[in-house]
Parts: sequence; structure tokens; C-alpha cells
Amino acid sequence: MRIKLILLLLIFFTALAPGVRTEEIPLDGKDAPAAQRVVTFGCLLPLTGKYSVLGQKALKGILAAADSGAAGIQYRVIVKDFGDSDKQLAISLAELLNTDGLSFIIGPVPSKYIRTVSRGVNAKKIPAVVFPVSEDEDSGGPYIIKYYYPLEEQVRVLSAYAVRSLGVRRFAILYPETPFGKRVKELFTADAAENGGKIVYEGSYDPESRDISKEIGWIRSAAPEAVFIADGAASSAELILRLKREGKIRDVLFLGPSTWNGPIFLSLIGNEIDGFVYRAIFTDIFYYGDADWDEFSKLTRGEPDDKPDIFGYQTYRAVKLMISLGIKPGDGESAADILKPLKNNPSYNIETDKSGSYRVSPRYRILSVSDGELLDIINVK
Repeated sequence: MRIKLILLLLIFFTALAPGVRTEEIPLDGKDAPAAQRVVTFGCLLPLTGKYSVLGQKALKGILAAADSGAAGIQYRVIVKDFGDSDKQLAISLAELLNTDGLSFIIGPVPSKYIRTVSRGVNAKKIPAVVFPVSEDEDSGGPYIIKYYYPLEEQVRVLSAYAVRSLGVRRFAILYPETPFGKRVKELFTADAAENGGKIVYEGSYDPESRDISKEIGWIRSAAPEAVFIADGAASSAELILRLKREGKIRDVLFLGPSTWNGPIFLSLIGNEIDGFVYRAIFTDIFYYGDADWDEFSKLTRGEPDDKPDIFGYQTYRAVKLMISLGIKPGDGESAADILKPLKNNPSYNIETDKSGSYRVSPRYRILSVSDGELLDIINVK
């Protein structure tokens, strides 16, 4: 039986409370004997203010990861709430960096604050894990580890698989008139062409009405081999059903982003896909049935088929990774040294960016829906 103790030190700074309130809460193993070793790490999170929802998701993932840590180790998690204040973030960072035995820092969240902390983190030589949403975020340094699920890589993997593995050459694209839809459309257009594909039709639609009545005829006449839909699960499922039922489009591969990975898409479209050579394909870093996702769901008191808390899961995996690397406080190891054990790990892509930061991203899976079931086709190398 594994015995462990997790100690959470919550430090709140709020505009309403000028003082500091400190709480020590044993989250598990209250009656367990003293742990053999203490691992201390800090977190910079917006538990109040306009990013509080994001901060709460991150905290849930962080505590779940500590709860699944190794036996015989006490995890001391120091959480500092900086709200949405750059000034408070600087104060919180300074206090964390002066904490005895600090192994690493998670945050700040969101990634827009990377620049605020990078100088202090690099000077103190304490690694900090941040969560960019795009490859375009280039601030950082040798002690900044960017753990992220890049949208650019997601689209690259999908288009490359469609062209190189399935032999698709003719693509149609449908996208909502939203910043996300336009961005994903641009990425897919460029990547499909780079892989040898051709865009034979491109159409947009209002995200509220999702009216594609004019596009249906054009898509049918363009005769694509695949249709890429840059939208969420429910909207994409609705459009696929319209293309199949109203447009009488048959033997076409439907492609989509990671937003399709979930019980919503499966329930709406699962039995409508005929299963002939995987008629719906998308990418993500996990799938339902994945042991790691199941563990995260149990630790956060969710169900494995709940609507995925992707950011909570992202922080959960990042903290588990950092804990597994056995970082020793005070060693001053750079990200390059810390990440050496992952060099030949098939589960991760690791590269440096122009700021000297290390980017760590889990490898994407190719997923599909067939006859009402979710399939993990391949873990992309």
C-alpha cells in the first residue's frame, strides 16, 4: 500500500485583504507516518481575478499529480495567488525564489506573464514550467520549460497523416468566422500544400447559425477526398450530418482538431460514421480509455467520459513529468540537463526556441470514430 502525504501551502493576496493568509492543509494520508523525503515546488496561479477559472483548473491538475506521486515522499506545494496583477506576480515570484529547498515552479498561468518572471527565474537557476498556447510565444530563457499542446503541431500531424498515410490529395475546408476557425484554416491550408495536398474548396460560415446550405453544393461539385472542419465537437457533428444527409456526400474522410475528442462528438456522430477505413479522423494527446486520463479523472473526482478539462490535464501531466525527473534543489541544472532523461522518450517532442527555452510537447495520437466507438489508431512518431 502506498503511503504519502501532500502538504498544500496556500498563500492568498487579494485587494480586499492586505495581509497574507497562510494555510497548511494535509490533502491525503493525514494519519500517515512522516515521509522519508520532502519535495517542494511552487505555483504561480490566478486563483482570483479575471483568470480565476484557468487558475482553478491548473490547481486541480497540480494537486492530482502530487496525489499520484511516489510513495515515501512528502510533496510540499506552495501556491501563490497573484490575481491578475503584474506587481503581485513579481512579489509572489520573489518570495518563491527565496524558499528553501524549492525544486521547480509551475506557472505563471496564463502564459502572457512569462516575460514578467523569466529574468528572475533564469537568474536564480530554478526551472519554471509554463503553458503557451502557440509556438509564437518566444520569451523565456534556459530555465523556462514550455509544456504545451501546440495547435501548429496538431494540424501538421493531421494533414501529414491524411496525405502520407492515407493518400488523400484533394481537400475541402469548412471553418467558422472566428479567430480560432480562421487560424486553424490557415494552418491546415499551408500544411496540406506542404505535404502534397490540394485545397479544392474553402468555405466559411456564421458560428451562430452554422448555415452551410450554399457550401454543400460547392463541396459536392469539388469532389474532395476529405473535408476538414475547424470547429468544436457539437458544431462539427452537425455539419457532418448535414453533408451526409442533405449533400449526399459519401466516401469522404472528415478531419478535425482535438476539440472532436470527447463524449459529445462520439454521442452525436459515432453511429453515423460507417467505419469504412476510418471515416472521421482527428488528433489529441490522449483518448478515452487512456490509463493516464482515467487516473486523472478519478483523482479529480470526475468520470473518465466527462467533458475533458484539457488544461487541468495538461498541468497534471506536466507536474507528473517534473516530479519524475527527480530535480534536486540548489543544483542549478538548466532545462537542457533536467530534460536529458527525455531525449529518447517516444512520448515527447523536445526542442529549443529562439529564446533558449525548451519546448516539451506530448506526441499527438491519431484518433477516429467508427461504429459508435473511439479508436486510437496510432501514436504519431
